[in-house]
Amino acid sequence: MTNIFDERIKKNLQRVPVWERKTLGNRFDDFVKTNSTSDYIVTKERVFSYRETGKMINLAAKGLIKIGINNREHVGQIMANYPEAVFTKFAAAKIGAVNVPFNYRMLAEEMRYVLHQSDSVCLVTMDEWGAINYIDILKQICPELLRGLPSSEFPLLRNIVVFSPKNKKYEGTIDFYDLIQMGRDTNDEELARIQSQVNYPDEVVDILYTSGTTGKPKGVMLTHDMLWRKSYSSLLGRAIEEGRRVLMSLPLYHVFGLVEGVLAMPWVNGAIVLQQAWDPETALELIQSCNATDILCVPTMGLDLLNVPNINRYDLDSLKAMYCAGAPAPLSLWERLIEELGLEYLNTGYGMTETTSAPIQSPYYATAQQIATRVGVLIPGGAAGVREYGGKCVEYKTIDPFTGKDLPPGSVGEWACRGNVVTTGYYKKPLETSEVLDKDGWLRSGDLGIIHEDGFLEISGRSKELYRIGGENVSPKEIEEVISKNPKVNQAYVVGVPDERMGEVGMAFIELKRGEECAVGEIIDFCKNKLARFKIPKYVMFISAEDLPITGTGKIQKFKLQEIGKRHLGI
Repeated sequence: MTNIFDERIKKNLQRVPVWERKTLGNRFDDFVKTNSTSDYIVTKERVFSYRETGKMINLAAKGLIKIGINNREHVGQIMANYPEAVFTKFAAAKIGAVNVPFNYRMLAEEMRYVLHQSDSVCLVTMDEWGAINYIDILKQICPELLRGLPSSEFPLLRNIVVFSPKNKKYEGTIDFYDLIQMGRDTNDEELARIQSQVNYPDEVVDILYTSGTTGKPKGVMLTHDMLWRKSYSSLLGRAIEEGRRVLMSLPLYHVFGLVEGVLAMPWVNGAIVLQQAWDPETALELIQSCNATDILCVPTMGLDLLNVPNINRYDLDSLKAMYCAGAPAPLSLWERLIEELGLEYLNTGYGMTETTSAPIQSPYYATAQQIATRVGVLIPGGAAGVREYGGKCVEYKTIDPFTGKDLPPGSVGEWACRGNVVTTGYYKKPLETSEVLDKDGWLRSGDLGIIHEDGFLEISGRSKELYRIGGENVSPKEIEEVISKNPKVNQAYVVGVPDERMGEVGMAFIELKRGEECAVGEIIDFCKNKLARFKIPKYVMFISAEDLPITGTGKIQKFKLQEIGKRHLGI
């Protein structure tokens, strides 16, 4: 008997019988026509229909034309989840420019690096976010521009557009809504003319910088067609229904929120409910007041929701789904999310910025146990898929992490993939590109795992995190799982550090549960009967959660842990 999820997938397959390659601007124009009066952007303060959103996008696009932004030029963006971020993203695409969203948690040196490396000619930025004042940072790194003069350090940068929620004005910049007014003074025919000249779906439209868990951020180049194919295939993977309303607390500089929210919802006449900064109580209020039916989050955010005192005081009847990914989580968390939030469908997934978000996701029939131990299956591609890849948008295989040679099916090794949603490389980084992409388009993921016979994929660690003790390969994840079972331990991370005799040895960074005390010897003894001798960490360092180095998306930066370890050991 066909269930509700099969029916949704069938309907989504029927939406697109034949794939048409289109730019972001052209396809969104189609959605404005078909979804005209439906809600698209929902915030606590106001709602934008598809028609209203389309109008704001066109005004922003005409404003960018007015200030001289040209085809293929790069527009940097430092914006939290405001409607203006969505307007800017599509506006740049409409005129053939490339959108470059920055991590808005970055400070001066990080901003200097990305602004320079990305070749941005225009920066659209908030004036402040939390304790960060971007105007002060810009005064520090490019003071000439704020005085109306060219910048010697950033010769390509011509314009700074500032969005101020408090309506502040800044010398040497263009106010965002003055840019919109410029758009009103530019005729529609000029926009239509330019849009018709930049109709190339295979050109790069977004450069998204990776979180940098292994070093400086790299700009991943994604095309119009990649983004639309991946967002459409997510309708099939997640069995998304007509009119879904997804709470967007994840930042739009991350491919997760961009693809699974902003670009997926228009296919089903759906809406994105924007939250500017993560706060679990505010998220519950938004679910209640905006009738959100879905939420995109990482496991720590899911746990935050469950830990809100008196959660039962919120009406969460509208919430039916949750897409929770980005990090592993124990079975108990998945079970609690399903039971306590009353979810019909909880899924996790696996992907990278380089694969245009997650081509691997939990199917609706996955059990809580499978969600906890597997990252999902390859999602269908429908009309967006390719016959050579079994109708999917991507194919995966397992390779030896050291030699790069293919391994037999069922082997544990590094995952590699290729497909029509896989990036062609990193912007202006040919060496780094050549290290992960081969001549046949296979991308090395850096992740270790196994592809099971039933189609589910299980991740076991990062190949770049592997270290060698006397010629033996060691996977930190295995050791972390053992240490985490100690009742005193809240979380544990293991890295390899240099050792004169063994080449490398393990160093464990451990956060204890509140109120607990533990000696190094206790950890070593705890590991002795559970791990081979060479896998037991030689060093143990206790660390607070606040001191753990994390990316803007909550991932542990293990290369920084290695740096901390080396300094601690005087290496």
